[in-house]
Amino acid sequence: MKYNSLLLSAIAFLTITLTPTVFSAPDVWDVLRKEFTLDHEVTRAEVQTQLRWLIAHPSYIQKLARQSEPYIYHILTEIKKRKLPGELALIPMIESSYDPFAYSGAGAAGLWQLMPGTGTDLGLKQDWWFDGRRSIRPSTNAALNYLSYLYNFFNGNWILAFAAYDAGEGAVGRVIKNSGQSSRKIDFWSLQVPAETRAYVPRLLAIAEVIQNPLRYHVQLPAIPVTPFFEEVNIGSQIDLNHAAKLAGISYKDLIKLNPGFNRWATAPYRPYKLLIPASKAVDFIRKLSLIPEEERVSLTRHLVQSGENLMLIAQRYHTTIHLIMELNQLKSDAVKKGQYVLIPRNKQPMNTPTPQINPVSTSPHYLTTKQYKVIHIVQKDDSYTQIQAKYNVSASDIAHWNHLKVEDGLQPGQALTIWKQTTPSDTYIVKAGDSLNQIAQRNHTSVDVLFKLNPALAKHRLHSGQQIRLG
Repeated sequence: MKYNSLLLSAIAFLTITLTPTVFSAPDVWDVLRKEFTLDHEVTRAEVQTQLRWLIAHPSYIQKLARQSEPYIYHILTEIKKRKLPGELALIPMIESSYDPFAYSGAGAAGLWQLMPGTGTDLGLKQDWWFDGRRSIRPSTNAALNYLSYLYNFFNGNWILAFAAYDAGEGAVGRVIKNSGQSSRKIDFWSLQVPAETRAYVPRLLAIAEVIQNPLRYHVQLPAIPVTPFFEEVNIGSQIDLNHAAKLAGISYKDLIKLNPGFNRWATAPYRPYKLLIPASKAVDFIRKLSLIPEEERVSLTRHLVQSGENLMLIAQRYHTTIHLIMELNQLKSDAVKKGQYVLIPRNKQPMNTPTPQINPVSTSPHYLTTKQYKVIHIVQKDDSYTQIQAKYNVSASDIAHWNHLKVEDGLQPGQALTIWKQTTPSDTYIVKAGDSLNQIAQRNHTSVDVLFKLNPALAKHRLHSGQQIRLG
């Protein structure tokens, strides 16, 4: 083979970080139970209410447990390293249903549902290529750091730390201050915290109690082996995710399930060059990757702009979008000139004539190619199916189906509902009275930076009703 001479040096360069197997128990749930250290306060009425709901819906915890499989070993390992309560491993069950692509209407993302500002404060990178809030290892490290900080901030009270994780440390701090309680002896259950938080804490304790005693509550947890689900591989350079999936012998969907932090069709072009690969596939992946020269790992074409060309014609020629070319080349407008080079994500061979069919599955951001996004709705005291379906423009039967419920069962305050909303982004948005750029960006699942790049005039003029803003 042409690259056999590179094989040994490449494998020496490519490192694989093996997660040590630190457990001896046969099942993750057995290990988790041994790490539980908190009082689940099962005699409290608030916890009893949550327990009754969980008992009536055993499939709820079973579903969450199944969805945790790729991630819970790693999270539990990190919790054990830090000597933290095992109950922390259940927070992603409430926050995201252990779905790293979960997105809240407020802008929180990832397993741990971290807000953009919180992610920045915790050192998580968020740019066009990558969102550390969704990446498994960085987000877990950040979330555990944050929870440890909250624990210390509230003088060693985990219940208050959980409440602050949900509502914010400032909000909980103000409630405590207004309560007049001693800072050393604070009773969470008597605090006037928001309704969502008042349900959040007992829901976490109730889930821990059910996992602690599954037989008592007639819940059968799926067996998850006490072994690493994935290994972190240093790939040494940028690579197309489709290409990486093929080298690993898995589907693209399975690869991004382990690497949900990447926003685009490829890994980021900067260090660290790392991918999570299923543990059973990692060694073979490294061997195959070592045979691929770095210049062949990313499908980018360097296009020389010709006379009369514009980004629309170039995008059509290469089966991509104007928006993607602008982002990739960090262009502030869609204007290009003869003799200018632009990088194009290479999906197919360019055609001699433009084509209107622009549907680049492998070159578009994977989170934009989906036609749905998830919203986590926390049921409030007066919520009903009628109100929720009107708010999200979905049917009651869909809500019940998505959450494995029956409409006739009713809803419980504090219950977390998964709502799937259709994404129907248009090319332009018409500004309404009271709109802000942050609101427009959130509604259309983009960022303010992207809006500025697509609409250079926004930096010079204030928004006004009726104004048209380009979204793509």
